[in-house]
Amino acid sequence: MASEQDAIREADEDRAFQAALLLGRLRAAGVTSAETIGPVAFAAAAAAARIGRRVIRVHGVGRLADVLVLGWDGETAPAAGLSPAFRIGLSPVPTLVWAACLRAAWPRPERAPFPGGPFRRAAIVALCSQLGADREAVERALERTLPEAGLISVDGDELRLGAAVAAFPAVVVEGLRRGHHLLPAPGADEQASGEPDSAVPPHEVRADTETALEMSDGYVVRSVIATLETARRPVPRGELPMLADPAIRAAVDQALLPCGRQLLQTAEGNWVTGFCDPLADALVAEEVGTLAAVDRAVLALVLLHTVAIPRARGRHRHSRWTGEAHTVTLAELASNRRISKAAMRTALRRLRAAGMVAETTTGRYLPGPALERMSEARSNLLWEDLILVGRPGGQLAAAIRRQRGLEVPAPRSELSEIPTETDRM
Repeated sequence: MASEQDAIREADEDRAFQAALLLGRLRAAGVTSAETIGPVAFAAAAAAARIGRRVIRVHGVGRLADVLVLGWDGETAPAAGLSPAFRIGLSPVPTLVWAACLRAAWPRPERAPFPGGPFRRAAIVALCSQLGADREAVERALERTLPEAGLISVDGDELRLGAAVAAFPAVVVEGLRRGHHLLPAPGADEQASGEPDSAVPPHEVRADTETALEMSDGYVVRSVIATLETARRPVPRGELPMLADPAIRAAVDQALLPCGRQLLQTAEGNWVTGFCDPLADALVAEEVGTLAAVDRAVLALVLLHTVAIPRARGRHRHSRWTGEAHTVTLAELASNRRISKAAMRTALRRLRAAGMVAETTTGRYLPGPALERMSEARSNLLWEDLILVGRPGGQLAAAIRRQRGLEVPAPRSELSEIPTETDRM
């Protein structure tokens, strides 16, 4: 009897972890395959609903496969009064480009915006350029910013609205409808070629349990979580005074945990959310939401110049990555000749978009706010990685390698003969 109960408990724990992992994939990658919908997806939907989120199944249009996407419900909203500077959002040019894409795909506001009709890249570039946007910035938004946000999908020169649009709650769609006449419209001959009548509308994955929070402060908890999950950087504690209440903090933690997220407080007392370490390890193992090799190399260079070297010289005394504003220029970073300046500039742009790196108004770079989302344990691992990169032959590096079970690196003269990804760029 006991062994049977143990087996049931282990199965429940595994399903809960797989549900959290599914939600982690959705947050890190935007979409994930919907090939199988079963107990894990239903458990994920229940966990998401507790924090005001919905798991939406989007049926493929054309040659596209069915996917799952994560959205917000229509009742949960971030705490009022938070400065727009703290919220994640598109910069002006991508916002203009997105508005033009939405209008091109959605000419008839009485219909649902998704899936809309296909539209042409050239028409969007021409329209936004006529409206004064920089052509290169427009193309960059179409190639990277909007597809990564799930707002559009790209198939050569043909574009469509992305799966994230299917997750817009009804209140957002209604707001877009009211402002439809303000969207920049392409010429009559460039309108979308029509919405496929046979398209199956997206639908919400049903939860496997009742999702209402068992407390009167359920809306407050969801509002706090919405504020933190959509924040660009740690939110000052004065903006979320309700978190001073231990009961509210505990309720927020309890709601976040099944989603693989946790509430973190910075050294200054500000609030942020991040992945739980076991879930982060699983996502890294799957290479979901991880940085490309060149991006990791450039981030390491930024951290070496702005944190590790100043700390070794006694000029960085803070334990946090963003604790002191030591900066580095692109020219200083480019002194590492194994990465071309063009590749480094592109990598810095991606790192800025991910929040890993920030840029001052004078074009200098420093660690970004996303580093605050790491737990103390993961932050310590990153420090160890910098030691392995900066002084691989030192005693501390040797101790770290022993602790991790890593092999001793080859002498530098041998490594120089081995081609790397950054050498070929």
